[in-house]
Amino acid sequence: MPSVITVEPDEVGLTVLGLLGERYPDVPTSALKRLVEEGGLELNGHRTGPGQGLFEGDALEVEDDGLERVAPAPLAGLGFLWEGPGVLAIDKPAGVAVETERGQDERPLKAALLHRLRARLGPDVLLPRPRIVHRLDKDTTGVLLVATTRGALQELTRQLEAHEMQKEYLALVLGRVSEESGVVDLDVVDRHASPSKRAATAQPARTRWEVAERFSTHTLVRCWPETGRQHQIRQHLAALGHPLAVDADYGGGKALLLSTLKRRNYRSKGDEERPLLGRLSLHARRLSFTPPEGGERVTVESPVPDDLEVALKQLRRWDVDRPRRR
Repeated sequence: MPSVITVEPDEVGLTVLGLLGERYPDVPTSALKRLVEEGGLELNGHRTGPGQGLFEGDALEVEDDGLERVAPAPLAGLGFLWEGPGVLAIDKPAGVAVETERGQDERPLKAALLHRLRARLGPDVLLPRPRIVHRLDKDTTGVLLVATTRGALQELTRQLEAHEMQKEYLALVLGRVSEESGVVDLDVVDRHASPSKRAATAQPARTRWEVAERFSTHTLVRCWPETGRQHQIRQHLAALGHPLAVDADYGGGKALLLSTLKRRNYRSKGDEERPLLGRLSLHARRLSFTPPEGGERVTVESPVPDDLEVALKQLRRWDVDRPRRR
């Protein structure tokens, strides 16, 4: 027996897919798209598409018995840094995908956000759909904003596009960066596109940066992206000749090893060496925004994660900065 959804006045203007997202917050967007495309939904008695706009009183008949659902569940390592009306600021651990892309699974994060909302709102309330405001790569740690209302998502997206939202990253890069600071103005391209089509994907991007700490063979850099392109910081630092220390896609290594830092002083215990840092050496340290409902500006900060802190400690011990003689 299909469920019948009637479009309410505050839902006028939503698309079919948008309304389904509101009414089924625990169902992945990909599953909702399949439902529409495979004919599991009718609008006023007729087949429709996911982008169809809706009017007050429209009726959707939804075959929802077999819909894939995400059960609320906690996620180890996930922190909650700030909460306000319509907004969650979370501390994302490494290894957690924020969206479904090229085989990545965002369901553990969605389950954790639903778990948090359920605990806050109680057992009998229809949960809001958590929506990621901006991207972080799967192996990047740090501050990530989540909107829990349509209005909050619209306002935070506006701030992001108007460059009113400020983000600061910490990046551990290869090599000793000689300059103190600088700006990279360079188009960002989709590395997954074929070489012949890569130029067509180019988007203008700008990143400010400054040195936070120098070592002999590495440098810790602060970065402020002024645009929000995917892989922007990774591509811009590589263009400077100083890719992330751990980033095999853009010229860095696969891991940061203690044996590399200690060189002659390293003694193997026979087992395979465990890396000091085995994921992208990039951390979203700080983010500033204005709450969607107004008020004073909010700055959220994520502590340096344990693996990066351990790596920095070993760099300070074994990779002491030795400026070159002139």
